[in-house]
Amino acid sequence: MRRVPIVGPTYEEMLHPWKIDDRIRKKAIKMKKEDPLHPVNLFNITWYDENDKPYYFIMPKELTGVKANIIVLYSKDFPSGSHKVGATYSILMEKTITGEVDPTKHILIWPSTGNYGIGGAWVSSRMNYDSIVILP
Repeated sequence: MRRVPIVGPTYEEMLHPWKIDDRIRKKAIKMKKEDPLHPVNLFNITWYDENDKPYYFIMPKELTGVKANIIVLYSKDFPSGSHKVGATYSILMEKTITGEVDPTKHILIWPSTGNYGIGGAWVSSRMNYDSIVILP
């Protein structure tokens, strides 16, 4: 069976997920909870939730001990629980588009100490590639 690469969002759509086709966005949001391994979850690679609010919280001043607001971005709600899916998706999508990698010819190797390899394995599997993660 011929493997066809599966595509996901553009950089613009990752930055502004409300620009994703409404049907795809709704399906991605639904599948995030129902089937986190479904390829449409590539469209959930963004710093925004389903309400187009960024993933962040403000640290309590009682905890920080400073007057200034300390705002923390978090990535636990990204696909796979790691923001590294964005880095690995970006690289793999570019290499797929330029023809430098092809799911019918290549097995992807993701060397990592952790999250980058997990992100690479998650993304490549959604895009129809075989992959191997190498951990130290």
